[in-house]
Amino acid sequence: MPSLTPKTTVLGFSNAYHLLRRTTYNITKAKVLDFATKTPQQALAELFTFSNPVPPSPLNNVGETIVPTAANPTITDTQSTANSVRNDLYWWLYSALKDPSAQHKIAYFLHVLFVTDDNASFWTNYDYKELLRFHANGSLKELAFRITQNPRMLIFLNNNVNLSTSPNQNYAREFLELFTILKGPQIATGNYTNYTETDVQQAARVLTGFSLTSSVHLDKTARLNSLDPATNIPTGQVKVNTHDTGTKTFSSAFGNQAISGGNTDATIKAELQNFINMVFNQDETAKAYCRRMYRYFVGRLITTEIENDIIVPLAASLKADNYNIIPALTTLLKSKHFYDEEDNITGDQTIGNIVRNPVELYLHMFSLLNLQIPLYNTNPSAIHSLMNVVNNYSSNMGMPVFNPQSVNGYAGYYSSPNYDKNWITTSSLRIRYNNTIDYLINGLTYNGFTFKLNNASFVKDSGYFSNPANADTLVTEFLQMMFVEVPDGTRYDYFKGIFLNNLSTINWQNEWNNYLSTGNANNVKIPIDRLVKAIIKSPEFQII
Repeated sequence: MPSLTPKTTVLGFSNAYHLLRRTTYNITKAKVLDFATKTPQQALAELFTFSNPVPPSPLNNVGETIVPTAANPTITDTQSTANSVRNDLYWWLYSALKDPSAQHKIAYFLHVLFVTDDNASFWTNYDYKELLRFHANGSLKELAFRITQNPRMLIFLNNNVNLSTSPNQNYAREFLELFTILKGPQIATGNYTNYTETDVQQAARVLTGFSLTSSVHLDKTARLNSLDPATNIPTGQVKVNTHDTGTKTFSSAFGNQAISGGNTDATIKAELQNFINMVFNQDETAKAYCRRMYRYFVGRLITTEIENDIIVPLAASLKADNYNIIPALTTLLKSKHFYDEEDNITGDQTIGNIVRNPVELYLHMFSLLNLQIPLYNTNPSAIHSLMNVVNNYSSNMGMPVFNPQSVNGYAGYYSSPNYDKNWITTSSLRIRYNNTIDYLINGLTYNGFTFKLNNASFVKDSGYFSNPANADTLVTEFLQMMFVEVPDGTRYDYFKGIFLNNLSTINWQNEWNNYLSTGNANNVKIPIDRLVKAIIKSPEFQII
């Protein structure tokens, strides 16, 4: 039976790798081996220790800071970087690739919960991403309060034009339907069990007046005059004269609660907090978040047993802990259930049961194969170009990063019942199998830097391969490093055959020893590159 009983023994290689695949974009065999000696509690304590990205904000192509922040309000951007550049996205992807913690994986989870698009100026997009990162070890409830006032969100769902004289229900509707409590079964006209159309109307009234002034809140410099005191991140404003000051009365779904209207900046924000408290006081809100957490980190299938024995108690803990993310996530990720150690067949249900999303596909490939990447501030132009490739490929596979095609988000996270299986389509599979691995083996040069996988030297120098001269050992250790589990039988023989390509094991041994003595990698590079290509283009590499 599924339960949240903690696993207290050391992880071992397989479980350590499982945990890292689910929680970080930066995986190395060295980290797997390190975590293999730790208990889940010890490993999670390390994964949940966050640090600030380096550099702390995006740069232009010559290495100058382009986003003024509270910590660095005065910048010099000699390139007058265009508002439309995606440098904030490229910086985020670089930071995610370099981050050994779970911070960026959790931040993207928060994006999935509170989606916006990335179609604004880079500084507004940056502020949204930083708000998510700030709350990666914070409270979903507090994030809901602040995201409601975030300029990117205000524009995305039109709450900036939600006025007492002309209510706009877009944000109120999505806040209930997609961001928090979610729709339940429709039991009557306009009644979705968890809320009703009346609640949407009343929520829209609460949200009137939360807006912005373009010349301030959308201006690169002036936005720093409107900082949230807790986060130091730019926020919107309350336009008191456009707020509905009347009492808002909600339906029986919320116990017919009445919320008094405010008439000052402080009392209107208190009214918003009362509304958020009301929504987050519902057990169903906590359950909705825990289901989404489960599908993001554990697996798509939530059976009746998982609902009763995992989701319900986890939701109770989440709610009791003011919706703080890390305690709930720690409970889930240290449970025997996460490691599928609850029955006689371990690892058959939760390990390797999620399809890699496109960003994971690329960033895991880069980190596992030790792709050499310059420090961002030494060659930002090259980084921007590489991450543009990642974003373009990801977009073509259904995951335009931070830029979902609808307010629902990404099909891999919302479309029931397949969820992550939606990452695999006829067209996306072709792109997955014909992706950047070929370019990276040949070399991609941007701004004087060549991104290239030097697989022969990686095998020789990484310390990850115990006896590269032995073909079976080398193939097995490559498969162990790249796959959820090492295939056996004819599938193993397939990869060994790709590697040797009719070369005998003795001849391979001679070629490897010749490489060690001469330094000439030509004859060993080709077989290793063949194996790496076959691994990346295999079904096994598509799952985590």
